[in-house]
Amino acid sequence: MRILSFTFVLCLLAAISYGQKEPQKKIKPKRTDNYIRMKGIRLGADITRPFQDLWTKGNRYGSEFSADMELWPNLFPVFESGFEVMKIKTSYIDYKSSGSYSRIGVDYNFLQAENKNDKNIFYVGLRYGFVLAKQQLNSYTIDSYWAPTTGRFGNQNYFAHWGEFLVGIKGEIVHNFYMGWTIRGKIKLNNKDLGIPPTYFIPGYGKAEKGFNMDFTYSVYYNLPWDFRKSIDRKKDAVGVSAKGTVTKKTATQKTPIKK
Repeated sequence: MRILSFTFVLCLLAAISYGQKEPQKKIKPKRTDNYIRMKGIRLGADITRPFQDLWTKGNRYGSEFSADMELWPNLFPVFESGFEVMKIKTSYIDYKSSGSYSRIGVDYNFLQAENKNDKNIFYVGLRYGFVLAKQQLNSYTIDSYWAPTTGRFGNQNYFAHWGEFLVGIKGEIVHNFYMGWTIRGKIKLNNKDLGIPPTYFIPGYGKAEKGFNMDFTYSVYYNLPWDFRKSIDRKKDAVGVSAKGTVTKKTATQKTPIKK
């Protein structure tokens, strides 16, 4: 009888001790897929924009910066922004167009990672681009039978937007440093009709008279290795611990009602 009583007491103490244990933190299973896993935000600069006049007609130059991140497996939201200028100066025309443009879109990667440190991607992407720009015709000369006609037009402000599809690569050269190129096809959606003179050049797009333009970019990148997923998990854990501590404190200070 004593043995049965002693066994019952041990089982009761074990049940009470088990009930007072804190629930263990759930451990996420390790990923077994072959997706590229890039932590943080990748910042880039297009090194071809300052030298476009080497392969285009007129004095065309500018600067462009970008940012992308792996928000979902194989999907990289992208934001790009830049400033571009086009100048044409000859014996019969003095023209200038300039403006700030932006593009938003997404890239989809087709490469699989051979190991956890592999960060190279081959991708196709889509962009929506828009620009607020101005052009001015400082002087022009038109030859005629009687005598040359000269004149000028002041600043003309306009808005234009277009769509892009592109293909490219980004390869990690050294740790967190990347280089890569893109080939872009640009389709004009709309631009404001300025009348006379018509819009000649759209910053970020190219010649306004063309409904389709091709472009090539070559960029360098640096990956800021900020793991936003772990930061979100730590915040969730901190909120959970805080809420649990509050509940425990309230339970400890709660008084037992006295039965009459």
